[in-house]
Amino acid sequence: MMENSSLIAIDAFCNFHNVDISFVSSIQEQDLITIVFVEETGFIQEEKLPLLEKIVRLYKELEINPEGIGVVLHLLDKIDFLQKENQSLKRRLSRLESLEGNL
Repeated sequence: MMENSSLIAIDAFCNFHNVDISFVSSIQEQDLITIVFVEETGFIQEEKLPLLEKIVRLYKELEINPEGIGVVLHLLDKIDFLQKENQSLKRRLSRLESLEGNL
């Protein structure tokens, strides 16, 4: 079982970030976060806090609805993957070019 110290109360998070609890519930319905219930109180795991804060920024600053946030997060993950793949390919190409230069 998880320790309660690694959990953050949803109502405290919502009060701090000035968002409705219904917003967090809609994010859970999109399977973007998981709410853990302890004695009927909703919590998120502490390690998911950065993700939930990113979601709140997308919602408040860019006015993206909960349905669109999942799409945006997927695209951001894809961009990150492609950037890492691009860097890897650049390193491989550089190594091949240096080997070719030594021949």
